[in-house]
Order: sequence, then C-alpha cells, then structure tokens
Amino acid sequence: MTRPAIQLYSLRDLDEPLQDVIRRVADVGFEGIEFATRFEDADVEAVADAIAQTGVEPVGAHIGLDAIEADPAEVARRYSMVGCDRLVIPHLPLAHYRTPDRVRTLARRLDALGARLAEHDAQLVYHNQVHDFLPVVRPGALGRLLTAVNPRAAGNSKPRTAVGLLGDRLYSKYASYPRDVDVERTAFGHLVATTDPETLQFEVDVGSVVAAGYDPREVLEYVGTRAPLVHVKDVAVDGRPGPLSDMESVEPGTGLLDIPAAVEAAEDIGAEWVVYEQDSPADPITTLRNGADALARATGVARLG
Repeated sequence: MTRPAIQLYSLRDLDEPLQDVIRRVADVGFEGIEFATRFEDADVEAVADAIAQTGVEPVGAHIGLDAIEADPAEVARRYSMVGCDRLVIPHLPLAHYRTPDRVRTLARRLDALGARLAEHDAQLVYHNQVHDFLPVVRPGALGRLLTAVNPRAAGNSKPRTAVGLLGDRLYSKYASYPRDVDVERTAFGHLVATTDPETLQFEVDVGSVVAAGYDPREVLEYVGTRAPLVHVKDVAVDGRPGPLSDMESVEPGTGLLDIPAAVEAAEDIGAEWVVYEQDSPADPITTLRNGADALARATGVARLG
C-alpha cells in the first residue's frame, strides 16, 4: 500500500529543532519523512531518537548533485545513521536538457554516481522539475555552436562556465520547441530510457508534471516501478502549462493537480510513498495540516491529529 510522507523542506521555517519537527509530523499522521537542507546542521542522534520514538520512516533525502559527487561515501554514511538510504537529487538547471548530447552526458553521470553510491548501500534517485519535460531537439549549426560548451558540466573552470552560460542565453533568444510531444520525446523521457534501473530511480513530482502540461498517470506509467517515491505538490502556473512555464507551489486543492487521481496513479504503479510538499507556505503549521488531510483523503489512511 502507498503510504503518506512529507518533504520537510515544507516546514523549514519552523523555529524549532529538527527532531521536534519530526514529532509534529508524526502527530498529524504522516508515516514518512523526507529530509532536506536542515539535516546537515541537525543533531543526528536526537533526530535518530525522534524517528525511533515516533515510528516515522525516512523515505529519502534531497541533496545537491555536486554535494553527493564530492564524497558519496560520507553522504551515504551520515544518512545511514538515521536509516535513510535513498539520496535524491532535487533539481538540476535547464542547461542539462538543451540538447540530446547534454541529456546523454547527464545520464552517464547519474549512472556513474548511482554505481558509486551502491557500493555504500545507498540508492540514487532523481526528482524532476518542470523544465525536465523540454522536448529533446537537435539544434541547427548555430545552435550547436552556441551550446557547444555545457556550463553545468562536471569539473568546469569558471571561464568555461561563463562561456557556456553566455552561449545558452543567446541560444534561448531564438530556440523554439515543438509543443505537446509524447513524454518519451522529452528530456525526462530520455533520461528514464537511457539510465540503468539498477543505479537510478525516480521521484516523480506530479505537480511539476502538470505544470509542464503532462498527465501524471501517463508519466508514472512510463517510469513504472522505478518510481518508489511520488511528490504530491499542488501548483499554479502563469499562463498555459508547459516545460518553460512559471510555476508556483500552492496549498493542496487550490491549484491544477487532481490529488486523488495522482495518488491513485501512484498506487497503481506500486509506489511506496506519496510525499507531500509545499515549497512556499504562508504558514508551515497550516500546510502541515492541509497536506496531512489531503493525503489522508486520497490514500484512505486516517489522520491522527
């Protein structure tokens, strides 16, 4: 059965220790937690105690790609202390998806990192964003020249990064993309198709999927059993949904996402967890309760508090 969890980034503005935040989460009925930025400065023993006392399960941790690559063994070791073995890359810049070559380069990079983490009993997971659904289009001669330097390539010097960023900005001024392509023709689709299921899993953010103009069920079925985690984030967009749309995170039930339908689709592919998130809540306590209520209704798991 798919179970309800919360991304703790939603509660980052609570002025209390992380272990107390975890107790709040358990009190309203969430069964799982997903770590974000605050874990790095937390008292790990106190966090582990809170997890043991409440029975909530760590379902993953959002960590930047560069931070994991810098020391995979140490990152895996630290999170293993609280029983967390899924390390999730939460966001990557649009630059990675501008050309087919860049998507292939990213796929190889993620596979290599996933293999390194597996040596330390950790699983690499990738969390999509809106711009991941950009259609993969081979640029013309001028486009190939402007995008020849990837500003986000591993190990770039500062001058090379600057050249790449300038080229990408110029490319953006004239580049055009086809609309309404099938998911397999998007950068995200290519990433799924060209990576190794043994080294990379996915956390499908269905809010970003809707903001990009896609059906969560279609995307979840495409990813299939490689999506143990599904992010449930309601969203609004300025104008028509699309991979370059301006997305805003909103309270559940007030945006574009059909939460019950998305949760049902997650259950149908066998996802282990649906993870509630609100990126910019006006009040973290309100969003905590709203998220618990929304997932309780969608999963049929009764809320405790």
